[in-house]
Amino acid sequence: MKRAALLALAASLCGACEWLTGEFRLSGVVEMSPFLEARAPKTNSVLFVIAQNAGGVPIAVHRIVNPEFPAAFKMSPQDLLVPGIRRNELLTIVARLNAHGALGAPKRGDLEGRSPEPAHPGDRGVTVRLDKAL
Repeated sequence: MKRAALLALAASLCGACEWLTGEFRLSGVVEMSPFLEARAPKTNSVLFVIAQNAGGVPIAVHRIVNPEFPAAFKMSPQDLLVPGIRRNELLTIVARLNAHGALGAPKRGDLEGRSPEPAHPGDRGVTVRLDKAL
């Protein structure tokens, strides 16, 4: 009985980290550097938020059409490219904004940014700043 109560308390404190169910969740905001605001596409733009593992392989992608900055994002199991991600996996969060809508190799004019600190599945409040023009 004590163990069940402790697990229930831990689950309620954990909130979005979903560590008891193992579901993938990650949320935060993508900001635009002021010096790139003029270069950002004004219409028909797509913001991709990409979670990469330590090897640089994308494991989840979230797409936002015509974002307004700062753009909030919430990644869920539907965004996973690779099922069964470990909760303690270190992730780099990359944001890429473009006007062509393709995610493949970056093209000239795309804007990109990376999270300054590694993230873990379940993290909230991840911040990524678009600070590089490709």
